[in-house]
Amino acid sequence: MRPDMRVFFALQPDPTLRQALSSIAQRLHAECGGRRMRDDSLHLTLAFIGDVSEAQAEHLIALCQGLDCPAGEWPLDRVGYFPRGGVAWLGSQATPQPLDTLHTRLWHALAGEGFTPPDQPFVPHVTLLRRARPPHSEAIPGPGLTWRYNRVTLVHSVPDGAGRRYDTLAHSPAV
Repeated sequence: MRPDMRVFFALQPDPTLRQALSSIAQRLHAECGGRRMRDDSLHLTLAFIGDVSEAQAEHLIALCQGLDCPAGEWPLDRVGYFPRGGVAWLGSQATPQPLDTLHTRLWHALAGEGFTPPDQPFVPHVTLLRRARPPHSEAIPGPGLTWRYNRVTLVHSVPDGAGRRYDTLAHSPAV
């Protein structure tokens, strides 16, 4: 039996969007320093679960494979910063209702598996840098990208040297 696994539910960008996010991360890195996230790790976390047993992971895989994820769009029009951890991120001025509904429905399903949603509000974002200085809002204009999504991914966060790599455990059906 494997030791506990750290897992989370996420939206994954398509290759074109991933490249655009990488380009923005490169510009931000030049201004803010810090550590860039690997391009293959860029994602939007919908629900961070944390460490689970193999049996719990199997339940979460089944939940993910049966999850209904209506197609939606998320405008990426804001560069933000979380002082804790020095996280520079990309997100939106306001959370679109369909994305907020998807987040709420996912946590409702997870509650049925015994998981409790976090106390803090949902702030959808893509982490681009860690341990960075705050960006100057005038230096990096809002990117004006649109993230189109139609499925949720269950991801296993695996220790990998000094960082982590993300392995896909399951997808919801694509619509």
